[in-house]
Amino acid sequence: MAVTDVPVNPPFEAPLLVLRGMVIFPPSVIPVAVSRPAAIRLVDDAVTAGGIVAVSAQRNDDPEQCYAIGASARVHRLVRLHDGTLRIALQALERVVIEQVTQRDPYLRALVRPLPDHTDDPDITARAQEALECARELFNVLPPNEELRTHVESADDPRHLAALLASTCLVRASLAERQALLEIADVSERLARISALLTQELAILRGHLRM
Repeated sequence: MAVTDVPVNPPFEAPLLVLRGMVIFPPSVIPVAVSRPAAIRLVDDAVTAGGIVAVSAQRNDDPEQCYAIGASARVHRLVRLHDGTLRIALQALERVVIEQVTQRDPYLRALVRPLPDHTDDPDITARAQEALECARELFNVLPPNEELRTHVESADDPRHLAALLASTCLVRASLAERQALLEIADVSERLARISALLTQELAILRGHLRM
């Protein structure tokens, strides 16, 4: 293979952590509870090795079935509880596509390929500002949360802002809606969709306040 034929984003093999009811958006850092024995062993091995894992949201009720688009992440173990459950932090790095499961025991491993976000849309700054304004309106009708507001206001780029808003502000969005956001490669388009979902959240909240 010629040098110019080498894939720009070659696939790699990694442990696969399937998350129930949760979608991880790079480049966010998210706390996660891990209770399944196979997942606990996966986390223990990953922390020991200091390597990268792949994470994806669970489909249906099967802990071995997940969406094809997920994220690569670094695992930081926080605490092990008396019942063996782990509290960890996942530092999401970038989106990945899960191409093939390569191992099922003692835990899942998969061949995954990086899926870089697209940030070259000339309207991305305007889309980020629109999403930020929607978030500000939402904060104004919610109980005060200065820590979250500060995190959102200090987001240093549109990709980071999109991850923060999708992870923390879309409390009524379904798992399918969150997954659909993750699958949008263009960050500008993702921000536009986040703005629409935030607007829906705001309308529902205002409707409740008028009751």
